[in-house]
Amino acid sequence: MSTTASINGGTRAPGWQRVVAWLIDWVRILILPLLLVPVGVALYAAGLRLPVGLWNLITFLLLIVPVTLWCAWRESGRFQATPGKRARGLIVVDARSGRPIGFARALLRNALKIALPWELGHTVAYGFAAAGRNPSASLMVLTIVVYAIMIAWLVGLFLPSTRTPYDLLGGTRVVAHRE
Repeated sequence: MSTTASINGGTRAPGWQRVVAWLIDWVRILILPLLLVPVGVALYAAGLRLPVGLWNLITFLLLIVPVTLWCAWRESGRFQATPGKRARGLIVVDARSGRPIGFARALLRNALKIALPWELGHTVAYGFAAAGRNPSASLMVLTIVVYAIMIAWLVGLFLPSTRTPYDLLGGTRVVAHRE
């Protein structure tokens, strides 16, 4: 099936359009780490030493959760799209009806798309930082899992359906939409 075939709610969004939209969103999203990293560095320089797991939890709560919630808020209700998707003329719809999705569905979609791989990636990074030259077998397996998730998410964009695993699990579809 062609990636431009008409479906409920619009036409399938080409994978490259979704990648461009995500890059646009990341320019905005990176503002938060740019504000938080200097605070963390300053605290560390001032002598604050926390266990690796606590740093990971703080990062999750102050960085990953707000980004995930923001994207879910933007993709639900009247917006139906993050700013990057809007800039590319894309919206997120229910895969069956083509209607807007609610916040709960958008949150599930973005938890799978953003929070899961990002947090697993942080867990791997913190794990390697703590392990030094002796990473555990479980850390190596988790690293492989992170890469497998990221590859699956990316490959899904370029399959004929252009539906990623997080779209399939969330019951959503990203479509081209002209206002």
